[in-house]
Amino acid sequence: MKIAVIGADTNLGKKLVLDAEANGISVVACTEKFTSLVGNGKLVIKTYDSLTLDDFANCHYVIDAISFMHIRKYSTELLPVWHLLELLKNSSLKLLELGSCAFLYTDKSKNTYVANTDAYALDDEQNTKDRLCINAYERLCHCTDVQWSVLCPPLLLDPHAYGTGEIEFSEDILCVGLEGDSFISEVDFAKATIELLKRIPKVHSCMCVRSLKKAR
Repeated sequence: MKIAVIGADTNLGKKLVLDAEANGISVVACTEKFTSLVGNGKLVIKTYDSLTLDDFANCHYVIDAISFMHIRKYSTELLPVWHLLELLKNSSLKLLELGSCAFLYTDKSKNTYVANTDAYALDDEQNTKDRLCINAYERLCHCTDVQWSVLCPPLLLDPHAYGTGEIEFSEDILCVGLEGDSFISEVDFAKATIELLKRIPKVHSCMCVRSLKKAR
């Protein structure tokens, strides 16, 4: 398998590159500027809106670790995902978006997004970010000519915690443990992303993943 990682210079992007290569997956690392990068594969340095299909030659998946994860850096109309959707239109190349818990459903009734519940306490900045993510996801759902999927973290995505390697996937419903825990480390989220690729994510679907226990 060969993948391209959009945002390979972010903390999560670096973990994705390393985990992919550790699993024998070739990686094209895409970034807008040269910084401290990792990995041994091809490096593409250009603005995300100038990427071409040739940059993804022989890839099976494009993983976008930027559009939702760093949505506040872009105006709604300039998210990298919109350019990627145009590039991949009617292509066999698949897109995996790394999303947000904001647009996961709270339960099996699938009537309410997590971000729309009264129990989900937000500050103004987080509320704005989550509203942007919901709007972008709903727009993505109208795209039927690209083979896209979305993987979302649970309520807490911890960039500093150690990984446990013990994870649980669910469909588009927030993953919550029996004690109300809804957590994953960035280390485990990267590993879960690569694991999902191995399982072949369902097209036009959204999934959630959480750690089954916290690292001690």
